[in-house]
Amino acid sequence: MSLENLARTLERSGDYRVLRRLRPHWLEAMPEGRRVRKGLFLDLETTGLDAAVDEIIEIGMVPFAYTLDGGLIGVLPAFSRLREPSVPVPTRVTELTGLTQEMLAGHRIAPEDVADFAADASLVIAHNAKFDRPFIEAFCPAFAEKPWACSMADVPWDEAGFEGRKLGYLATQAGFFFEGHRATDDCLASLALLGYCGFPEGRSALSYLLDRARSVWVKGLGCSGTV
Repeated sequence: MSLENLARTLERSGDYRVLRRLRPHWLEAMPEGRRVRKGLFLDLETTGLDAAVDEIIEIGMVPFAYTLDGGLIGVLPAFSRLREPSVPVPTRVTELTGLTQEMLAGHRIAPEDVADFAADASLVIAHNAKFDRPFIEAFCPAFAEKPWACSMADVPWDEAGFEGRKLGYLATQAGFFFEGHRATDDCLASLALLGYCGFPEGRSALSYLLDRARSVWVKGLGCSGTV
């Protein structure tokens, strides 16, 4: 019996819940289509919580293809870079992320490389965007011109029976696990959650997020954009 069949047998018993390792659906190229868009999921690791004084030490960005009605098609090759800060990495940050001063030594990230990678994205998403957005906009001002959304705040997770909004909690309740607290891994986990379709009427989490993003974009700029 395969491991997957064993897992299904355990689940059918009603006495067990099985967590599966996250397996992203990778795309070789961006699909074409009038109703297909390219989004960008972003996650940062930093030396602290204050964008005015703390610094980025890792940038992860995962492009993804989606449909206008909220279907997640798949993910594209990621941008993953480390950056040596001008101050020592706090012990608590190393404990959380595994990133040490030695690992970061000599690494640089050019803001123009970040801007180029994000240039064709119709929408930027982060899990807890109110944290990531000030950091990345200060580092790379091109992000201030992009429509933004937050997978933590802009999805009514409770309507699908989820408790809490932290990434790890949501993943566990959705039935998968991943290596957390590294930027690209967190992006991939968040995108898997946006593809979750256990909401009323079979809607995806991404469809709710897009509705919210379009509403904010219209109010802010007076146009619908291409989100």
